Amino acid sequence: MIEMYIWSAVVVLNKVIFYVGFACIAGYTFLGFISNQVNIDKRLEVEQIDFYWVKVSIPIAMTANIFWFFANVGAMAGGGIQDALNPELIDIMWDSTLGDVAYIRFIGLILAILVVVFSNKLKTKAFNCYLLRLTLFSSLLILAYTYTLTGHASELGTLEKALLIFHVLVMAWWFGSLLPLKQACHVMRGDKLYLLMINFGKQAITAVSLLLVAGLWLAVQLVGSVDALLSSSYGWTLLFKLFLVICILGVAANHKLKLVPQLNSIDGRKALSKSISIEIKIAFSILTVTAILTSVVGP
Repeated sequence: MIEMYIWSAVVVLNKVIFYVGFACIAGYTFLGFISNQVNIDKRLEVEQIDFYWVKVSIPIAMTANIFWFFANVGAMAGGGIQDALNPELIDIMWDSTLGDVAYIRFIGLILAILVVVFSNKLKTKAFNCYLLRLTLFSSLLILAYTYTLTGHASELGTLEKALLIFHVLVMAWWFGSLLPLKQACHVMRGDKLYLLMINFGKQAITAVSLLLVAGLWLAVQLVGSVDALLSSSYGWTLLFKLFLVICILGVAANHKLKLVPQLNSIDGRKALSKSISIEIKIAFSILTVTAILTSVVGP
């Protein structure tokens, strides 16, 4: 029994690490689209943002994906590390849906790594930039698709699976954009930073509204009824996640209505940067609760 709790904790931990890596890829992908709309000259100011966290997060996410697979093997066996490394058990798990998920995520992460490795060599031409973004977006779609393969999500209909993919992509875009936006508060000129935040806010209003609609619809499909929502561990965990989402929406609304208009001053920049840090912490909490929902508790 103790081993099962340990393996469950390892599964959740590595799933959270993968979620963070996935979000980093999404933020790195979509920041370029926003910067083009802002019309930053040659994107020099956006390039001042240090994307080291992307280069680090993708290999870490790949490592977490491997550990996640072997942790599931150990959880299935209910034993120690030796059972998790048992060749026969590994073959059984590899032939299951979890093996498919691990393999498909490996492919998606490899695509992202190739973009990071070759970005400096290829981004000098416009066509190559679009090719890099297309490859990154393909990586995101592949990674988001894996969310529909396991658990109760695999039993959803085609429409619900499409909504889940959209829900995951918007979540990753939103959370993955927070760190580069925080860095932008320190490296971009005031007028460019203001335009960047305004464009991000406009996109966020539409995307997050659709995110909430898709999330609520999926919750209804998974839980089934209000009674199940209030009488199950899954329902209470889902309600706690909803509370965190409301908190992060409140922080985002404060950015748009109060802090972004004050970006002309140094104090305004510091206040926005500090508030984004709070948003990052809430986002990480949401990812953690999501990992628990999809690993430890079920509808």
